[in-house]
Amino acid sequence: MKGALAAARRRRRNRNSPLLSVVVPVYNGADFLEAALQSVLDQRYRQVEIIVVDDGSTDDSLQIARRFAQSHPQVTVLSQPNGGVGVARRTGTAAATGEWLTFVDADDLVTRTGIQTAMDTLRRSGSDVSVMPYQRLEGDVVRPPAAWIRALHAKPAEAVTLAERPDVLLSAIPGGKIFRRSFWDENGLEYPTVLLAGDQRVAAEAFLKARSIDITGDPGYTWRRQATSISQGHVTAAAVHARQDAIDAVLEILEPLPVARDERILQYLRHNIPNSLLKLERADDDYLDALVERVPRIVEAAPPGRYAAEVPAQYRVLYSLLASGDRAAIWRYVAAEGMQPEMHPSGEEPAGTTVYLPGWQVDDVPAEDYVLTAEQTAARAVVRNARRDGADLVLDVAAWFPCIEMSAPALAVKTDGDHVDVAPGAEPHVVTSRQGAQRRYAHSGWTLTLRGVGRRTPTSVTVTLEDGKRSGTVTARIPR
Repeated sequence: MKGALAAARRRRRNRNSPLLSVVVPVYNGADFLEAALQSVLDQRYRQVEIIVVDDGSTDDSLQIARRFAQSHPQVTVLSQPNGGVGVARRTGTAAATGEWLTFVDADDLVTRTGIQTAMDTLRRSGSDVSVMPYQRLEGDVVRPPAAWIRALHAKPAEAVTLAERPDVLLSAIPGGKIFRRSFWDENGLEYPTVLLAGDQRVAAEAFLKARSIDITGDPGYTWRRQATSISQGHVTAAAVHARQDAIDAVLEILEPLPVARDERILQYLRHNIPNSLLKLERADDDYLDALVERVPRIVEAAPPGRYAAEVPAQYRVLYSLLASGDRAAIWRYVAAEGMQPEMHPSGEEPAGTTVYLPGWQVDDVPAEDYVLTAEQTAARAVVRNARRDGADLVLDVAAWFPCIEMSAPALAVKTDGDHVDVAPGAEPHVVTSRQGAQRRYAHSGWTLTLRGVGRRTPTSVTVTLEDGKRSGTVTARIPR
């Protein structure tokens, strides 16, 4: 009886729900298109129209889309000569009839519940835009997004403005967003034809102009990570200039709201531009020349206090080298794993806790740039293994301060009243660089024995790590 009532309520809700237009551009996406379309059909929000725009595919994409349209009246298929994903999105948008609009790439997926959650929230809030968490699909494994995306959605909000939550600018991809169609049209929003990093402009303009924004906590989009993606790879000077052009355009859009512009500058320097810097490990001189030309302008625009406190030391050092134009020093820095501070020693200097990266006291870089941020040295912990020993639960734990050598650490454990034995001396935490070098963090391995937990298995353990004046508390998940 309860199941029948619930089903009836869902049917009434679906009849009263506004139509959501889902635009799916596809170019030679036959390998994944079926899964993408099926995910939209299977998710819980039922009032959808799906507009597939075939952008001149030479594989079976158009046939797959038409087969879906024959079986599902919600699916409409359009076909056009190849013009690029931006053009395909515009074609789909022009054909869309829904009150709401979202975009799904043909190699991605939507989750079962995320869109329903977002639409329910929009109904309550009256916002113009909803931003859903996204996750990554690598092969057959679904992984969480980057830490900064997790942090954004760890604080869900309804009907907020960009001034109140400028961190929403971190979510710049088209996927995982729902737009009120009237808002989209009133503000002339559209995706550009050339899209390398161009998506960011649409997100920034939408967030700036929205009367209010919802930030949800229920993952709504699964982004398939592929080496051939338009947003990945591209180790060329042209790619650097395209990305920097997009950055310049976004910062120009955000000029009317300085708090958002400052936030976006720091986001770029912490998260986006480092992706270009890391490619120096496989780049050429032309690529470096493009970075030298473009990146220092962004650094100069950053708010100085927040720049020093928030941008990781390894990037601040490299930004100084880019500003100096000392190409020989830059290549030495990259070759010596300068962008991997956890591989280098550190110590206390007048400027603060300093990591001795390649070029320390040699290159023309201020000592302050080598100072680690508080985030870089915050305590970390991981439960590497958990096993039963009668009524006890034995945990193999690593706890350490990144980039810091500990001398005589102590570990305290907070539990739900369990008696815990803490024994140092387990295998230390090991960090492996991208080039294969290893660093072992001495005194970082611990064995924790939770006495008498019986069949109850805690899901996490909270530890406080102390070493001299340094301390930190962190929670680690217990594997099952």
